[in-house]
Amino acid sequence: MEITGSHNQFDYPTYREIMGDLLLPISGEGLDFDTLKRLCESKVVYLKNLRVKCFKETNSANGSHFTVEDQALIVEASVQASLQLRQVVLLAIADNLAKRQVS
Repeated sequence: MEITGSHNQFDYPTYREIMGDLLLPISGEGLDFDTLKRLCESKVVYLKNLRVKCFKETNSANGSHFTVEDQALIVEASVQASLQLRQVVLLAIADNLAKRQVS
């Protein structure tokens, strides 16, 4: 049973629905560092998988809804998400070290 075709049809509309939000950082308001880190990691993984999917589809002979502009947006969002993840990890480390110094 081949489900790839129907799966692909749902990915692009979902991407189009959230594409404006992909470049935005995840709000850490009310979240501890661990939860924020996990959310950032999930976003990075999602974007990497989406980038691969977009690349494969835009370069396939079957055609795709994804465009070169989509690929560029996904790559930029991936870079931004990775930078946010790095920042969250650094803040968590600094917080952890500060707690140890107080103890």
